[in-house]
Parts: sequence; C-alpha cells; structure tokens
Amino acid sequence: MNAYTSLEALLHDAFWAEEGEPAELQLLDETLREYPGPSLEIGCGSGRLLLPLLQKGHQVEGLELSSEMLELCRKAGESLSLEPVLYQGDMGSFDSGKTYSSVLVPAFTLQLAADPAAALAHFHRLLDPAGVLYLSVFIPWAELHRELPEDEWYDDHCARLPDGRSASVQTRHHLDRKARILERQHRYLLHAADGTLEAKHESEQTIRWFTARQLRGLLAKAGFEPIHAIADFDPEVPVDEEAQVITVVARKST
Repeated sequence: MNAYTSLEALLHDAFWAEEGEPAELQLLDETLREYPGPSLEIGCGSGRLLLPLLQKGHQVEGLELSSEMLELCRKAGESLSLEPVLYQGDMGSFDSGKTYSSVLVPAFTLQLAADPAAALAHFHRLLDPAGVLYLSVFIPWAELHRELPEDEWYDDHCARLPDGRSASVQTRHHLDRKARILERQHRYLLHAADGTLEAKHESEQTIRWFTARQLRGLLAKAGFEPIHAIADFDPEVPVDEEAQVITVVARKST
C-alpha cells in the first residue's frame, strides 16, 4: 500500500470535508456498541473516523502506514483533548502483541493491500476468539462503465482552504478488467489566493476489487462468517450485483 505523503496527506481531510460527515461513522458506532471492547482501525489516516469514535467513548487504536498522516492525527487529537493510541506499520504484518474485540477496515483500505487474502488472514489473527471484522469495499462502476475517461487526466476533487488557498487533485486511471485491478495516478495542486501555483505532488495507487461472491469466498477462506452485509452504507439496502459499496460485519469462526 502506498503511504500518503506530502500534499496527498496535507489535503486529504480538506477533500473529505467537501463530502460532509463520513457515511461510515454511524455504521462503525453501531458496530462498536453491539460488539464492545478494544478495537483496532486499519488505515486510520489523520483520524477522520478514529477521533469521532473516541469522542463517542469507544476503545479504538489506530494503525497507519504513513508517518505524516499519523502526525496529522496526533495534532487533530490534541485539539480535541484526545490522546489516541497510534501505531505505524503495514496492515499485512502489524503485531501489537495483543488481540482485539474488533478490527475495523473502513474506507476501502483492504483494497490497497497487495494481497487482500493474506491481509484478511492476518486480521483473523489479530482478533479475540469471538472477535468481529468490519470492512467496506467498493466496485469502480464509474470506471468500468466508462463514465470516466481511461488513460486521460480529469478533474477529481477541489476544495477552498480556510486560509484562502485552493487545492485540487486530478486523476488518471487504467483498468485491468481480467485481474480486477484499478491503477490510479493522482496529481495534487495547491494554489495561493491569487492563483499562483505553490506546490505540486504526484502519487500512484493500486486498487483491487471483488464481486460480492468473491468477497464472501475471501472471508470464508480467511476463517470469517458474515453476520450481515449492506449496500451503499444503507442498512435497508441488501447487497446485490449492482451494489457499488459493500459493507460487511463478520465473526471469527475458526
């Protein structure tokens, strides 16, 4: 998984803020209330989900590969009088020396793993015997249906910063439909209030996607039994072949 660095880390929250309150926050809160106890969020980033969960009284620690994102999380925590327990490490090999009541893998983080099956098997080892796994994945329908131009740069997100500067990101993608791999390149731009370009940063991302049936197979092979699954962050919508986002809560079964 590529670590978030430079402008990609700095501007991460600004772009998410344009989307409003995180869609997963309520689902995570409900999961942790139903399955209380120490929890670990995989890919906690700057604390966009972790810090609100701590404010709600949940015992959640955070794992993140990017040191810059962890520093942003610490600073954001300080502003809220919170001291989150944070670890820097890779989701496929991290070991804190303890196990958890739940492992949270929101925001499609599993799809950044070089080997999602191996990552799921590792999450299984991080859980208590009766522990649960929460995860969300997405299917890139916009790219698959050619609603976004392949191998061409297009405007992706933009945001106005509190200090008057503006930020934007352009994206170019390529699909390997047979292997179900989406390669993304991102170009981050930061402009001063007068429009002058202040900074530029480029990054790459490899995303793997799965059908609902493939995800069930991956979970079963890793030793998980799904408890429930929903589509598009809506508890009233069951998962079908048209779902863009699949959210699953699964129990450690073996």
